[in-house]
Amino acid sequence: MKALMQQPVTFETVSQMIWQHMEARDWHTNPPRGLATSIVLEAAELLEHYQWSDKAAGTREDLAAELADIFIYAFHFAESQEIDIVEAIQLKLQKSAQKYPAEKFKGQKTKDMRKVWLDTKLQYKKTGL
Repeated sequence: MKALMQQPVTFETVSQMIWQHMEARDWHTNPPRGLATSIVLEAAELLEHYQWSDKAAGTREDLAAELADIFIYAFHFAESQEIDIVEAIQLKLQKSAQKYPAEKFKGQKTKDMRKVWLDTKLQYKKTGL
């Protein structure tokens, strides 16, 4: 799959591209509930590629198109709700780092990872960190 642009693209540039695309079609007034629903529906379409197997039932391009749909709706949702998506991601990663400390997970065997995750999640709820 070849990128449309040769230069590195920022979140801001992508957000502007999406917003211009929406405005050009008068799609920029879609309601938040409709956008949230669309994010879930597109995620389900991505998941459908893995419905009966760990190997995708589509091509890399098919998966990329589904993922792009998810991101487009997510950017549109963020813009409509005046959410700074970069800031939201940074804050969520900070919270996740507190909730799931790297030292508890790094080096764990795949078979043990779920137990560590569940124990950590339950401990986080108890202590309310």
